[in-house]
Amino acid sequence: MANPSKDKGDRAERAFIAHIAPWFPNARRGKAGAEADLGDIFGCRDRDGDDWTVQVADRKWRSHGELLAKAHQAAQQSERAGTACWCMVVKRPGCSDVGDWFVWLPVWLVVDTNDGPWTIQAVNDLAMVTVRTWLAMFAPPPVVTT
Repeated sequence: MANPSKDKGDRAERAFIAHIAPWFPNARRGKAGAEADLGDIFGCRDRDGDDWTVQVADRKWRSHGELLAKAHQAAQQSERAGTACWCMVVKRPGCSDVGDWFVWLPVWLVVDTNDGPWTIQAVNDLAMVTVRTWLAMFAPPPVVTT
C-alpha cells in the first residue's frame, strides 16, 4: 500500500531537483531507507567548492521544536555524509513555485563577519531564505546546454 506522506515528500524532492538542475546538474536523490541516512539530495557543490547535504520536507510544522528537531537531523546527516554545509528545504503550503519554498540553514553560513569565520555553529541558530535566494547566495553559474 502506498504511503501518502512518503509520496508527498518524493514529489517535493523531485520538484526541488528539477528546479536546481541548471545550477546543480549532478544533484540526485539519496537512497531511501539506507542504513545510514545521509540526507535527501546529494551532488550539490556550491560556487566555493563546498558540498551540501539537503533535506527536503513537505509538511506543516506544529511547533518550532519540530523544525529544530528536523534541522538537527539534517546537521547529523551532513556530518555522516562528510559535507561541509547543510540545509533543509521546506515546501510552503499551497506554493507550487519551488523558488518560493523556504530554505532553513545554519546562520554561520549566511553571516559574513569582518573578523573571519563565525565560530558559533549551534544547530538552533537558523536562518531562513527562499530557494531563489539560496541559489543566488551559493549556487555556481548555471550550466548552459545547447
